[in-house]
Amino acid sequence: MLSRLLAVLLAMAAGAMPTLAQAPPAVAPENTGPNSNIVRWARGTYEYRTISDRRVRGVENWQLFAYGDGSRTMIMWHDLFATNTQFTGVARVDRDLRPLDAFAQFFTQGKFKGSAQIVFNNDTMDLTSTGPEGQVHQLRSTPKEFSISLHPLASDWWHYWYYDRKAKGSQISRYYSLEAGRDLGLPVTARLIETEQAEAGEEDVNVPAGTFKAIKFTSGSSAAWVSGPDSMLVKSLNPKSDREYLLIKYEAGQ
Repeated sequence: MLSRLLAVLLAMAAGAMPTLAQAPPAVAPENTGPNSNIVRWARGTYEYRTISDRRVRGVENWQLFAYGDGSRTMIMWHDLFATNTQFTGVARVDRDLRPLDAFAQFFTQGKFKGSAQIVFNNDTMDLTSTGPEGQVHQLRSTPKEFSISLHPLASDWWHYWYYDRKAKGSQISRYYSLEAGRDLGLPVTARLIETEQAEAGEEDVNVPAGTFKAIKFTSGSSAAWVSGPDSMLVKSLNPKSDREYLLIKYEAGQ
């Protein structure tokens, strides 16, 4: 009897005795409603035209996500078939529309022009560009108030985030513009550009996507109409270059 008990104890010590089956961990049910990360969203399409004869030069699609911390992300891709170029961009900004980070890639004439990954840390722009000529790193100090142009239109109208509407009048606008020309030997780096802009009041603007209450901004002979809390472009005119940009599709939700 003693020997049998000793054998059982030895087997237990060796882990040979069967153990009770453990229930699998509970799996939380999947969310079946709206994504809790997204406070609101919007998407739309622009049509690029000439003013003189209404010739369509290209189209751009975009989608915006606004988050609970006030930040936004804009995803954009355009097909400017008039010049055989195709751009894709992603821009993320804070609650004031100040740039946080961005990515852009460019194709032209059937070839890869390059791409750029950009991060903004406090007062510094850190850009890494990759293209046919290799990789380029660009580190620059940034002004207090600025924006960035990836060249698809949708996020270009975040240039007005620091415009002082109380002061009105002509004010300086600063934005980083990416090199997006047809020269494949030029890397996709950024340069700071300064222009003047002024508010020209509020208007109801009728475009193919509908009628929007918008704020009109002017810069020289050019004009842009932006609407809503996310400074969405509704319409833009540039008579010198015979260009017109119109919102032709739009939908939004929460």
